[in-house]
Amino acid sequence: MCCSCSVRGWLLFFTILQVIDGMTFIVTPWKYYKSSENDLDERLSPVRWTIFTAGVVSFLLGITGLHGARKKNKNFLTTFSFGSCLRCIGLWFLAYYLPHQHQNVMKAWHEEYIPLHTNGRGQVQTVASLQTIGKCCGLVNGYEDWGSNVPSSCRCDPLRLESCVLTEYGFVYKQPCLDLVVKMYMDMNIVRNTCIFYVVITAIEMLLALVMIRRIQKASLAEVTMDLSYRNATNMEMATTQTPPMLPAGQAPPMLPAGQALPMLPATQAHLHASSYYPPPPPYQYDGKH
Repeated sequence: MCCSCSVRGWLLFFTILQVIDGMTFIVTPWKYYKSSENDLDERLSPVRWTIFTAGVVSFLLGITGLHGARKKNKNFLTTFSFGSCLRCIGLWFLAYYLPHQHQNVMKAWHEEYIPLHTNGRGQVQTVASLQTIGKCCGLVNGYEDWGSNVPSSCRCDPLRLESCVLTEYGFVYKQPCLDLVVKMYMDMNIVRNTCIFYVVITAIEMLLALVMIRRIQKASLAEVTMDLSYRNATNMEMATTQTPPMLPAGQAPPMLPAGQALPMLPATQAHLHASSYYPPPPPYQYDGKH
């Protein structure tokens, strides 16, 4: 019983987290994956719809599993298990699809900070450090992200022509820092590892639901077996304690019609027949005359 409660408790915990994650995936694409550039926004549209669909599926599955775990409903738990299996397949797809769209997503995230000297004042120190370490300039469009205030951290050695470009502000790094950040994310496989993490969590949820379904089936079978045993015991008790019906005191046993012969029985059962229709003769009494 304690183990069953533990399985149910863990399933409730994971399904509640899944509902919250689903709501996050529904809201996030429309809030953060938007761009003022038409071309970039068009490229982000499939990403938005993919993540939004994944959020809706995750939310509905979480609600189904949560209800099934609370009510111990086998049908809801079965639906949740099947849906979780499909969700694992979908997450594997996202693990290989989203990394290729990561650069577009990152551009949309950081677009609001451009130009950096006005909109991105809170990020100036971070970007400046990144420029110094990564030997890059700006976030999305290179030095143009700084407007007319290109910092000294963007300046580069003129001898490194392969990584520098000559501008009105002198030689600056031509590679945007966002490309460096995207490469770092890709090397770390953060998106892919996140999807794999969700696959593992979904698999655990599915196993918990299957264990709970199995225990519900066992409990139902045990109840049916106990009910049948109780009925059989009741019937046997009634059969052993019930007496055959007795005729009233003044009522004679039923007689055959006058013209109907008695049924013939085998010789071994003749005495049973006679005792059934005729009462035994009275005992012989000697009267002293004969």
